[in-house]
Amino acid sequence: MTTLLQQQAKLEIEKKRNELYDICKKYGFLHSNTIQCSYELDQLINQFFKGFTALKEERYEYLII
Repeated sequence: MTTLLQQQAKLEIEKKRNELYDICKKYGFLHSNTIQCSYELDQLINQFFKGFTALKEERYEYLII
């Protein structure tokens, strides 16, 4: 089951991925704008998986107790 926050995070990731694609087409792979956008996308993905992992661990806590 996907929460509203997870859905919103997925949309932000997809938006940033599209932005990265456009920047890469315009400037190339090694341009500073491309690298910055790639970094921002990485941060969004990391936040998403951190939240997902925390939610999963929280569920396991309830099962153990």
